[in-house]
Amino acid sequence: MEGKRSSWESLWQRIAELADPKNATFTVERTFGQIDKGQRKTDSTLALTVPKWANAMDGLTTPKTQKWHGLTITDTDLADKYRDYFEACRDVLFSIRYGAGSNFSSANNENLKMIGFYGNGPFSVTENYGKGINYKAWPVQEFFVEQNHLGDIDVFFRRFTLTTRQALQEFGEHTPADIKKCDKLDKEWQFLMAVYPNTDYTPGRFDGAKKKFACDYLCLTTKEVVLQSGFDVCPFCYPRYDVLPNLQDPYGYSPTMLLLPEIKKLASMGRSNLRVAGRASDPTYLMADEDIIGVDRVGMPNALIPGGLDANGRPRVQALQNPGQLPFSLEMLQDMRQLIREGFDMNLFATMINKPDMTATEVLQRQQETAVLVGPTTSRREREFLSHVIAKEFEIAMRAGQLPPMPPELAEALSAGQAEFQIEYESPIRRAQEADSGTAIMRTLEVAGALAPFDPSIKNQINAGRVLKEVAKVFGAPSKIFNTDEEKEALDASDAQMAQAQQMLEAAPVMSQSAKDLAAAQVATGAELR
Repeated sequence: MEGKRSSWESLWQRIAELADPKNATFTVERTFGQIDKGQRKTDSTLALTVPKWANAMDGLTTPKTQKWHGLTITDTDLADKYRDYFEACRDVLFSIRYGAGSNFSSANNENLKMIGFYGNGPFSVTENYGKGINYKAWPVQEFFVEQNHLGDIDVFFRRFTLTTRQALQEFGEHTPADIKKCDKLDKEWQFLMAVYPNTDYTPGRFDGAKKKFACDYLCLTTKEVVLQSGFDVCPFCYPRYDVLPNLQDPYGYSPTMLLLPEIKKLASMGRSNLRVAGRASDPTYLMADEDIIGVDRVGMPNALIPGGLDANGRPRVQALQNPGQLPFSLEMLQDMRQLIREGFDMNLFATMINKPDMTATEVLQRQQETAVLVGPTTSRREREFLSHVIAKEFEIAMRAGQLPPMPPELAEALSAGQAEFQIEYESPIRRAQEADSGTAIMRTLEVAGALAPFDPSIKNQINAGRVLKEVAKVFGAPSKIFNTDEEKEALDASDAQMAQAQQMLEAAPVMSQSAKDLAAAQVATGAELR
């Protein structure tokens, strides 16, 4: 695994030196506080574009102010019946994920930046006992991975360093004896953590050695096994931007890699302009003789150079003529920068910001266009990142007793294998992708309304209640805004009673007038009418 990843490390190092110097440690070791001095970085376009792209992707898929996913099961009848239960479970997960002290937002954003630069973003979701859930975006340098027969990453080797103090905190009584005896708390020790599918997995067993994923900690410095345990749900995920369609190379490609020729050209153009500008501002000087006094002050502002003129007043010190213009114009540099921004789809996101006067229809169309163009990226993010994060969160919350009690009918269906949990993504990008459905419904209703004067029976072909629920799903309205079947029946009965009473009130004047007419007729005829 180390040999397979080594071919990527020089590429990652080059990218880091161009735009992400704090992580330029793939092939170079540095001491604390020492980062790349920026010799290869002459332009900040990429360094500024990747964070903006990460923010845009975060807003499209995991906006903090919205409920961007829901929970359900494959049995549609049970899913509709217990929709309130699934929404309650979802609300618990969101309260944990974005609660006070949670670092999901910052870890998620850091993970997206890793993917933007390097195409890979190691991420973990672990239980922070007594303090909720801990989210962590890891550096690409620490992880070696492999994928299964489906192309999913399921083997994680993490090589890392801990000081003596950190090792004692991490492993407690399982800490190797040599580390326990060490009196230097800042001494560093090399460790390896391996998480992989457990061939001895036994469903229903609670001991770590029989769980679905095995976890081994090894101390590479002392060459001994530190701890062996396991997980029901893997705590790691490894989202990628793009991959080769094979099973031999598990590492992903980033937008930066696809734009690397343009990025290198821009850096080279910037260096050329800097060299010319440097020669123009600090030129080489030509001198007639070596005995000019104050020659060391040549080039200094307001300097006096005795002997700088000859007897006829001609200069004996003269700057070497340099090219008067920069080799690459500002327009050429801007075109290259714009091409890099477009590679990250920043032109799509900027359209929504730069045209605040768009109508609602135009906004919807722009959202649909954006959804189509960034759909593949967000779909991979849902599959390789969000599904793993939500599954691990659900497992931790369930084990901690933080979820509401499951209805017996639902628990029985799940335990019998008749249904499985599913995730419903309701992010802005997914809503934009599904907006066509809502548009089609509204247009169909418009056509039905136009045809109703010609054929009144058309209204009987449309179920208004179903239409309302379908539109609510498209727009992400919570199910609790709808009444239950029992509540609806009670309200229908109440409406029927009120309608009957209204009819009686409307008929009362007619009945009263009829009684008066009847009395008048009796008086006029002097006969008793029966």
